[in-house]
Amino acid sequence: MEIFKQVRNRDDVLRYLNVALEHEWAVSFEYLFHAYSMPKGKFFYEDPISKMKTDVRGQTIQIGIDEMYHALQLGVVIGQMGGVPSFKTDEVLRYPLILDNLGRDRKTEDLVTDLYQSADFPEGEFPKIQNMVWNISYDEVRHSRQFIAMMDAMRRAGQEGALCFPANPEAAARPEVRLLHEITVLENEIMHRYLKHVILFSEHQDLSQRLFKNSINHMRHWDKAAGCLVKLGDVIRIENAVKDAAGVERSVDPMPAFYPGDDRPSALKTLQPAEEALAAKYEAAIGLLPDGEVKDQLRLQLGLTREHIFTVEWLTKNALKIKGVW
Repeated sequence: MEIFKQVRNRDDVLRYLNVALEHEWAVSFEYLFHAYSMPKGKFFYEDPISKMKTDVRGQTIQIGIDEMYHALQLGVVIGQMGGVPSFKTDEVLRYPLILDNLGRDRKTEDLVTDLYQSADFPEGEFPKIQNMVWNISYDEVRHSRQFIAMMDAMRRAGQEGALCFPANPEAAARPEVRLLHEITVLENEIMHRYLKHVILFSEHQDLSQRLFKNSINHMRHWDKAAGCLVKLGDVIRIENAVKDAAGVERSVDPMPAFYPGDDRPSALKTLQPAEEALAAKYEAAIGLLPDGEVKDQLRLQLGLTREHIFTVEWLTKNALKIKGVW
């Protein structure tokens, strides 16, 4: 991640915000990869902020959600300034040891805190931008303290050697698991596609809020699908990752950098077929699964995906009825 020490003009501000955005995109789901590579309800720590006993996995998921909101904030402001938000990401890693992932997460939080707090703006210039990034920075300070507390608790409990769930080629070869992996890829892609359109149409409150609702649903579905993979004996994949001799997975291209639709008609017209393709994957996976928790969860997600199809279809039809909306 590029570090800015001086931000002098509008072009510097846009570049600075896009560097921050690329970081936030990456960690918003890198933390989810890390979380869904560890057991639920096994590792606990005393949270330094809430002063409560907290599940390491659950809090890591929540921190990933925080980062997604940061990305949305940054993207909206870039768009309002006439810039183009970047959907490139920083590099994403996953280590075999849970503690190593938490250590990376903590270092990442400290690095981005420095990005937000050390940039030098001209006095009196861009005050709202400065205020926004300082506010975001203290979310990152909190996250860093939480990751430190997680690691300290695991060390005290003698859990330094706890391993992430490994990929399971035998499970992955089953058609229902293969489909679920494909579903997680589509959920991530559609979630970010919706976020692009939320940013693009941020001036139109009605449209942007409806699209944001769908994006949040897809984020939750990605989250739940990752948990279902664990129940089926496998683990969430990092797209385009290469594993080294030490078992560290590294991807410089973990999500698409481009999403179709740069104006209202092209955006809305691409969303319905994307949702329909996702629904078809769910239907196929559900047809292969036995009755039980995973099948019930996927049915819920399919139902909400069908609701999205209905909503996008009528957003498009209604806009065609009203002169000037396009």
